[in-house]
Amino acid sequence: MVELIKSIKAHTDKAWSVSAHPTIPLLATASTDQSTKLYKLSSKQNFPLIAKLDDAHNRSIRSVSFKPPLGGVDNPPPNILDLPALASGSFDSKISIWGVDEPDSVYDLEEIIERQAEVLSSASNEWNLMAIIEGHENEVKCVDWNYDGRFLASCSRDKSVWIWETDPETLEEFECVSVLNDHSQDVKNVTWHPELNILASSSYDDTIRIYDQDDNDYEWNCVGILNGHEGTVWCSKFEDFKSPNADKNKIRLVSSSDDLTVRIWAANKLEDGSKSELPSSIREVKEMTWEVESVLPAAHKYPVYSVAWSAITGKIASAGSDGKIVIYSETSKGKWEIESVHELSHGVAEINCIIWARLDDKSEILVTAGDDGTINFWNP
Repeated sequence: MVELIKSIKAHTDKAWSVSAHPTIPLLATASTDQSTKLYKLSSKQNFPLIAKLDDAHNRSIRSVSFKPPLGGVDNPPPNILDLPALASGSFDSKISIWGVDEPDSVYDLEEIIERQAEVLSSASNEWNLMAIIEGHENEVKCVDWNYDGRFLASCSRDKSVWIWETDPETLEEFECVSVLNDHSQDVKNVTWHPELNILASSSYDDTIRIYDQDDNDYEWNCVGILNGHEGTVWCSKFEDFKSPNADKNKIRLVSSSDDLTVRIWAANKLEDGSKSELPSSIREVKEMTWEVESVLPAAHKYPVYSVAWSAITGKIASAGSDGKIVIYSETSKGKWEIESVHELSHGVAEINCIIWARLDDKSEILVTAGDDGTINFWNP
């Protein structure tokens, strides 16, 4: 059963989003009160506030996302002090990049440990505004980094998805390498695959779009359209290949919608050899064939705003307008059951975001952000 560990009144207005760093016990929050807060995930019952970042946006901060380490979670370069960085997207149409120190210097192991300890100390605030990214014509709804921190995706009420490229060692300059206008309505969410440069976007137009980069000319193309939801698709998340039930030859995605459903989609991976050497002007884009693998058992009474897929257990968590937290487990390939349901998880307030996060001891918890401005920590 889902059990509340701790509730923190983090914001004076709606808490929209939370993001956990993939390798460091750090949590970021975003709110209508125009602030981002950083907490250390020390241990259960102990989540000290490290920093408050509140001088970059003049409207609601809708989304936050931590940059993964250089080379990805599984292949960080040795002796590089890759200190954390954070992107925040706002209704003021801007994206802010926050960072700590210079991440491209070589250190010995003792210095690395010492500097990371300083960053995680609630007594210091060494976060600096490193860049402001502009380009969207309307509210930025979501930002997300790819697996090695080279690309940042953003989406907006202006119906577009932008892909920005940066040097992950400096994070001071961002170049827009693609503007994708495949959706016909407001784009609510973007999410990268944890190990591949494949991006999904979810929209008010009831669809999910899948994008892949062409290795021959580095253009980004829509390679899949997922139709089936009968309402706004609020969120989607890819399954990690490290998940206990994952098949490395298949890509799976979970999505949640206004139609009250949570769905699992599946497609075979694109083969590298399928990408032609013909000029892009005459080359046919290779598409992925996606199918609905499963519609999870019905549990929600109102729109489902957020879903999260655990890389450790393979379980899926969902939350939304009805204040429920629902945990699903896969009993056999493509067969899911409800493991537990927790009602009124933020009182009468809606839940805007749910994620899996790891504590300092590597144990896993759930974190939710609600309309009541609170961040809740849960034993799943």
